[in-house]
Amino acid sequence: MNIGEIKKDRKFWQRMLREAGFYDGAIDGIRGPKQRTAETKWEAACLGLAQLHGTFDQRSEENILTLLPNAQKVARQWLAAARKMAAGMGVQVKIICGTRSYAEQDRLYAKRPRVTNARGGQSWHNFGLAFDFGVFSADGKEYYDEHKCYKIFGQKAAEIEGAEWGGAWKSFKDEPHVQMRRFSSIKEARAEFERS
Repeated sequence: MNIGEIKKDRKFWQRMLREAGFYDGAIDGIRGPKQRTAETKWEAACLGLAQLHGTFDQRSEENILTLLPNAQKVARQWLAAARKMAAGMGVQVKIICGTRSYAEQDRLYAKRPRVTNARGGQSWHNFGLAFDFGVFSADGKEYYDEHKCYKIFGQKAAEIEGAEWGGAWKSFKDEPHVQMRRFSSIKEARAEFERS
């Protein structure tokens, strides 16, 4: 999803703005003055982070911009470090997935063969905190589903303040996954995101 698609789910977008600390209005799907002000603050924060931490390929940028600003900072710092490593290894690394609305998560859950075990509201991607990365050939044309660099690049997340790598999880290892540490559980994240 890109940020334009996320904005179409109006209540979801209002929740994202609220989680970023920019919106204190009703979660009603109506774009009023408070929401417009919040959107201006969101855009300014995103621009500032890009200027401070650098910009990347179009696909990565589209996915980064779907994350909460604090998670965008984590993503930009991590990707800058991973790209430096990738250049010496003959591969490219890109962020290939960011935030997904509950509706998009449900669409993915319904796909066969299954690409996710999480329904809407059950994935870290539903709260603006998580992104997935992909390893590609040096020219960027071939995507590698499996590659030793997933572990190498993923481990780099441990060096980024506030970042957590899915490959270090004990119960379900998810090597292409990095997220911002903010909640102790999906249940806690969802309760915060869905509060009235």
